[in-house]
Amino acid sequence: MRILHWFRIDLRVRDNRSLDWSAERGDFLLPLFVFDDALVAAPRHGANRLHFLYACVERLADALAKRGQTLVVRRGDPRVWVPRLAREARIDWVSFNRDTVPRAKTRDAEVERALREDGVQVVSHKDHVVFESSEILTKTGQPFSVYTPYRNAWWRQYELDPPTPPRRRRLPPPVPGVEAGGLPSRDRLLPASIPAEGVLPTGGEAAARRRLRSFLERDSAAYAERRDLPAADATSRLSPYLRLGVVSPRECFREAFEWLAEHPAAERGVRKWLDELVWREFYQAILDLHPRVLRRAYRPEYDALRWSADAERFAAWCEGRTGFPFVDAAMRQLRSTGWMHNRARMVVASFLVKDLWIDWRWGERFFLEHLVDGDPASNNGGWQWSASTGTDAQPYFRIFNPVSQSERYDPDGVYIRRFVPELGGLDAGRIHRPWTAPLEAPGYPPPIVDHAAARHHALRAFESVRPDGR
Repeated sequence: MRILHWFRIDLRVRDNRSLDWSAERGDFLLPLFVFDDALVAAPRHGANRLHFLYACVERLADALAKRGQTLVVRRGDPRVWVPRLAREARIDWVSFNRDTVPRAKTRDAEVERALREDGVQVVSHKDHVVFESSEILTKTGQPFSVYTPYRNAWWRQYELDPPTPPRRRRLPPPVPGVEAGGLPSRDRLLPASIPAEGVLPTGGEAAARRRLRSFLERDSAAYAERRDLPAADATSRLSPYLRLGVVSPRECFREAFEWLAEHPAAERGVRKWLDELVWREFYQAILDLHPRVLRRAYRPEYDALRWSADAERFAAWCEGRTGFPFVDAAMRQLRSTGWMHNRARMVVASFLVKDLWIDWRWGERFFLEHLVDGDPASNNGGWQWSASTGTDAQPYFRIFNPVSQSERYDPDGVYIRRFVPELGGLDAGRIHRPWTAPLEAPGYPPPIVDHAAARHHALRAFESVRPDGR
């Protein structure tokens, strides 16, 4: 039997449900990756993520070559290339792993329809999450809309049905007569704005597994205490790898529990980290069930909010010149590295929405354009949480104070000094409020907004559209 495995957000050889299925059943295998022009040319898929994607595809090709296979690479429309290659190679089955992004689901349905019209069988697999949206339901069979009960049900399901360890399978030989094509030239394929060397994470499955092991050994025990400190490299930094499926979520859970078996003192930190992975599953389920959230508020009453369209204020936020050091440090970190610490993400999102009163969708789009780990489900979930418009959202009346957040999570100003060097001369007592310094830092702007007044405006606006009026 001839099988085509279509790589998408599963750029790994190990613990790949669709690839394992193909290896078990195929006499010949055609591994395919298509650089989709709809993604490569789209502004929301920024240079950081595309360069990281390219590196991961390179490493995938190397890993397949070591196992006697050749990655077939094409550029263009997968709706054209997948059926075309299936016809040319006389493929019997096409196998792929499912996605939750609406555009991807529509594309996959079109590809599947074309394949079936040609007499090609199609099979898809659960791989990007441990449990799909249909597997974690309330006692009445309904999906969850609040994280905590979802989390409790998720863990009950995990105890009943933990993922089984993958079997290492020999890959079938390549389908004869198919031209591999090779990777397109990086210079011709990717945006001209190449990230600085060493800024982006190293691509590939081996690098992802090294990062996972390093986190467990070095940082997992103290994760619960240190995860909110942006100056510390105390988080796993696995989000770019999970986004592209360079490491499977199942492997993260298995490795974590194996580590705990040997190091029980690390349980609090490891469990806290695993709960963050459950948050990822929750947001994937929300997007799968409610694709409208990419355009509208999860809570419909908040679609009535009338946001500011102040382009100058938005530009100041994007460029890290709001006059609030913690916010500016975070935005400059994003622009210079393609990544931002999670605590900082919450603070800058709250500031854009609640202080500047700018539509959360503007910020969501900007993040997707710059984050190397930009994931539609997690990004949308995080933004709607911060904007108080989403499922399980932060209550609208809880508004982050950018100064107190700075003082609490960067007390010595280490993070600020790293990304806002013009404030380097201020001591820890002044760096969070540079406008109080006897001599203001040259070149650094005054606060763009009065936080107290902005908070009052946000509260009144939210109350005006709530059904209970408060």
